[in-house]
Order: sequence, then structure tokens, then C-alpha cells
Amino acid sequence: MAAQTGIRPRESSIQIWFMYQGRRRWETLKIPPTPANLKYAAKMRAEIIGKIKIGIFDYAEYFPESEQAKTVPTFEQMAALWLQTSNHLADSTLAGYRKMLNNHVLPAIGHIPINAIKYSRLAALLSEMKCGAKTHNNILTVIRQPFELAFIDGLIETNPAERLQAARVQKEPPDPFTIAEAEQILSHLKGEPVFHNYFELAFFTGLRTSELIALEWADVDFNRAVLRVNKAFVSGATKGTKTHSYRDIELNTRAESALKRQRMITGLKNGLIFINPKTGKQFENDKTAWRPWQRAVRLSGVRYRKPYNTRHTFATLNLMAGANPMWVARQLGHTSMKMLLENYSRWIDSADKQREKSKIETLFCAENVPSIDKISITK
Repeated sequence: MAAQTGIRPRESSIQIWFMYQGRRRWETLKIPPTPANLKYAAKMRAEIIGKIKIGIFDYAEYFPESEQAKTVPTFEQMAALWLQTSNHLADSTLAGYRKMLNNHVLPAIGHIPINAIKYSRLAALLSEMKCGAKTHNNILTVIRQPFELAFIDGLIETNPAERLQAARVQKEPPDPFTIAEAEQILSHLKGEPVFHNYFELAFFTGLRTSELIALEWADVDFNRAVLRVNKAFVSGATKGTKTHSYRDIELNTRAESALKRQRMITGLKNGLIFINPKTGKQFENDKTAWRPWQRAVRLSGVRYRKPYNTRHTFATLNLMAGANPMWVARQLGHTSMKMLLENYSRWIDSADKQREKSKIETLFCAENVPSIDKISITK
């Protein structure tokens, strides 16, 4: 039988070689060099080379006893290490990443050594997933980070996930309620005082839902009319706010009234401001108040929008009233003016136009314009 490239028969075994990660690798098959076995070895070598080309070669699958297979961690092992070193992230964020890995990534590439996975394999994996832009980008994150960790550790020379393209997410613009719409909705919640107070506070403070359900009476200073926001309730656990900082909200009369009414209901209980009237416990999540909200919006005849739009309503009503944008940003807990301008610039522009128009109208109003008989005409 003619010699075959990459195949070397030995006395009681067969050696094969192939190029892997820029180096020639020799592996031994512990089978006698019969014609049938040599043919089998050639077929295996061709299969290995084919998998190396498309980035799906798993060294341990073919040569589990090889030192090469034992020294390189799999993608799944690197992903686990990345999650372990990411304890600075919120529990809810880590839980979401684990779910993404388990559902979308590990079944496809988890078993493959991290240094054997190529860009083309990752690009194909992403293209096979039928998901929205936001989910695509979340999956991209859990793919990139284990490779980045492997790169930092010197396990790979380049990060094959670095050039994967993020999907463009079409951001939903703010869709606030008018003050009349807010009042209509609240009027249909008066039969459910806890939810009436909850949504009135939402409309007139702009708090995030996760911040609302974490509020405690110790956070309220009625003497100064200030509400301290320093925590949020997410995925069944209380944590720091989204911006990892606290802020003091200046209470307007509507927000203060809602809190005073709520104090009559829960002021002497376990410290939480809002307690689910059905269970007597903390709101489980933002969905606890959805049913009363949906019913009130339907009865009001107002076009339906999600409860989060109460936050947009607070922002836009204040800006339209001429409030200083920097003050509004602080009330909302934005870390910079950039986010406020990105979300609410057209309401700021509208308020500015109204103010400028008012100045012009004042200047040109009838009482400031001299009458004809007072104008001297020189000949």
C-alpha cells in the first residue's frame, strides 16, 4: 500500500500528524497498521483537518489522553471562570448571562478547547440564532468575555470574537402621558389605595419601578420633604441602584400627599412603604402592579403604555414647565446630562421655544407699543 501523507505506520500502532495552531502535532493511534486501519487513520486525519479549518476541532474528542487535550481549557471552563471573576456584577445580570450561555452558546461550543474556536465558527453560530437585536448583543457579550479572559491569560494569541458585529438596537422613544391622562388613570385607581398611592408617587417622582418597590419609611424625611433613593429590588433581591449611588429626591406636594396617605396603611408595619395587599409581603417584582394598572388604563380610555412611562411623564412634565434640565437629571438619577438630552431633547426644545416666544410677546404686546397719536411725525 502506497504511503499516505501524514500517516506513519509503526510496529504495533499508527502515527498521524496535522497542523494545529501553527505547529505540527503528532498523535498515536494504538491500533495495528493493517491496510484497513491505515485507511481509517487517513480518514480520521482528513476529518480532523476539516474541523480545524472551520474552527470546531475538539482535541479531547479525538485524543482524550493527549497532553495537548489536557492543557487547554474548553470554552465552557473559561465561561465558568469568567462568571466567577465577575462578582462585581448584579446577581440579576449574572443570572441572565448564565441563562444565555446555557441556552444558546454552551450546547454548540462549550466542549471545544478555547484555542480551537475560530471567528468563522462564532459568526456562523450567531447567524443561526433567530433573535432580536438586544438578545443578539447579550449573547455576543457572553461569547466575547471568556475569549477576552483567555487572551489575557495567554491561552490564545488573538480574540476571535473581537470582530463579531453587534446588532443595532432601535431604541423605543419616550412615550409620556399628559397630565390630564395621568389624572384620568389615577382616578380609576382610587378603589385600590395602595396602587393609587404607588402610581401617584411614580408619576410625580419619576422613580424606576425597582426603586419604588424597595422604598422604606426610613428613606422619607417629611420635615425636609426629601426622599432618599439608595436601593432597588431586582430578581427577588435588594441591591444598589442602577447607577450604584444614592440620590435625594425633592418631594412635590403630589408625591408627598401620596406618601402620607400610604403611611396610614403601612407606616406601622415592617418598614417597607409598599406591601402587596393580597400577600402582606413586599411586591415580588414590577409585575405585581400590572393588573391594577392595565385595568385603570383601560377604564380611563387612555392609550395603553407600560408603567415605566410614568418616569418619562415626570421628566417631560417638569421640562415643559421650564424646570432646569440639570435638576431634572438629578431627580431621575442620571449620572450625566447626556442621557437626559438623548431622551428628552425635544421637550427641552419645546419649553425653550415657549419661553422665548413669551419674551417676544411681552416685548411686542399692545401696552408696550406706543399709540399712533403719541408718535410725532416730522415733516
